[in-house]
Amino acid sequence: MDILTEKGQVSLSDEQYAARWVEKKFALRYIQTPKNSPALVDAIIANKTSSEILAVVETKCRYDIASLEQFQTNYKNEWLVTWSKVHNAINIATSMGVPCVGFLYLVKPKVLLMQRISEPDGKLVTEVRLSTTSTQATTNGGRALRTNAFIDMKDAAIHQVR
Repeated sequence: MDILTEKGQVSLSDEQYAARWVEKKFALRYIQTPKNSPALVDAIIANKTSSEILAVVETKCRYDIASLEQFQTNYKNEWLVTWSKVHNAINIATSMGVPCVGFLYLVKPKVLLMQRISEPDGKLVTEVRLSTTSTQATTNGGRALRTNAFIDMKDAAIHQVR
């Protein structure tokens, strides 16, 4: 599994760093799925006091972006993520009656973009463009031809993570 490699461990550490920041900033619980086996979603967010589930979360860390401005310009403010991951997360969120949200952590500038992707009924609330493209297969490299989602992040909440 990719998570067991050096790059996988770095990605996990960065995801957990962003998750701890979210927990402190918003008094929420970021409950990650087991990382030693495949899971359809990365985490759920729950109310810290009542433990009520508030959202299903897809989280990604990006390392090739030096600034928010570079993301907005070079990537047209679009987050590329495998469509099957997003689709599964939306379906799981809908089955739980909660929204699906995306966390895109730009590691170098320490910027976390938080975007609601769908409502509890599964309706998209941001533009999601689908395209079959060749992209990096995993954290560890390789190539994969698959349907990817390009999620519009122009309305994402932008947070400096410190």
